[in-house]
Amino acid sequence: MTVEHTGVDVVVVGGGIAGASAAANLAFNGLSVVLLEKQETYQDIVRGEWIAPWGLREAQTLGVEEAFGLGGAWEIREWTQWDETVDPAEAETVDMTRFVPGVGGPMSFPHHEVCALMAEQAEDNGATVVMGAQRAHVTAGTHPEVRWTHAGQEHLARPRLVIGATGRGCTVGRQVGVSMATSVHHWGGGLRVTGLDDWPMDVQAMGTEDEKMFMVFPQGDGNARLYINFPTANRKLYQGPEGEKRFIADFELASLPDRGKAVYSAAKPIGPLKLWPSVAMFPEQPIVMDGVVLVGDEAGNADTVLGTGLSCSLRDTRAVCEVLTGGDDWSPGAFEGYLAERKFRMDRLHFGADIIAKLYCEYGPAAAERRRRARGLMAENFAASVTGLLNMVPPEDVPDFGFSEFFAERLFRERA
Repeated sequence: MTVEHTGVDVVVVGGGIAGASAAANLAFNGLSVVLLEKQETYQDIVRGEWIAPWGLREAQTLGVEEAFGLGGAWEIREWTQWDETVDPAEAETVDMTRFVPGVGGPMSFPHHEVCALMAEQAEDNGATVVMGAQRAHVTAGTHPEVRWTHAGQEHLARPRLVIGATGRGCTVGRQVGVSMATSVHHWGGGLRVTGLDDWPMDVQAMGTEDEKMFMVFPQGDGNARLYINFPTANRKLYQGPEGEKRFIADFELASLPDRGKAVYSAAKPIGPLKLWPSVAMFPEQPIVMDGVVLVGDEAGNADTVLGTGLSCSLRDTRAVCEVLTGGDDWSPGAFEGYLAERKFRMDRLHFGADIIAKLYCEYGPAAAERRRRARGLMAENFAASVTGLLNMVPPEDVPDFGFSEFFAERLFRERA
């Protein structure tokens, strides 16, 4: 026998940052919301754990910023750009607290703990939160349907709208006929660690050495998320039972102070090591249709090296929630503003991600010389660093010239 849920306004499929924030905001504004999450409890499955200042502003607008604070979000105030082409003592440090007034620097946090708190907030606001919802299936149309299984029982809801927020798996998108074109520039891996007591907890590291683009994102109290991007040809480098040890050992880097001893000699895993292709995704069909709207990575994403995925998810959620709480027209036409803004935003983010990937995630002598030259241009003229602003401020606030082919050619032109 199927349990039917009646009187539901919105079903949100996917309880990550995008889905949980949508459920919390919509329920707070009086809508009847069901949030479906396939995990029984939120686990560390190694998702984005860095959010830009402009993304934090979106969280404030949605009313979910407290979930970040209570979930252990840690402000990172400085960004040091280490590299094999620069002596560690001369690496440039950027003050990240000055870009978005009233917000401060970016935040690093345990993703799963913040998701759990957002889902709890959604439930406190009146949403029905279903953890362990399995085999969710969406049918689009003027009268959409969502079917799922929970604890062996079949369930059915016929809401006014379904929000698909299942991330890069694109579960809802595939079910309603949205396919993705993809490109892969490199691979990456992430591992949450503790023991970094000698690492400055307000400083994030990013840099390139040999065939590694490395990152250290502190999370406070000696905890951090370590990332390494590496060539696709090396995708098996950290597989196997000793993968974690090899991953941590690879933070012994000449470009870091004291060769990275504060990391490689002290880091102890407190989460799983996950490896993935860094996929950029481009939707080939509309992400809004009768009865269904896609948000976050489900709607397409830029290369993860840019670090804007969570900020984009919250921007998507805010835009969609404003439509749903702002009037009775929930037809596809009501989301034209969302679609236009998202296209503009993603065009800029894809362009910027391509530049960052080419600059920091390509390896060998020619790539090192390219970085050396680009860093020299940036030191001479701050305008050459304009693409880096995408990590801090919303794409619409980045000067237009940073998205021109002339700018890219100037930045990467090789010496004769």
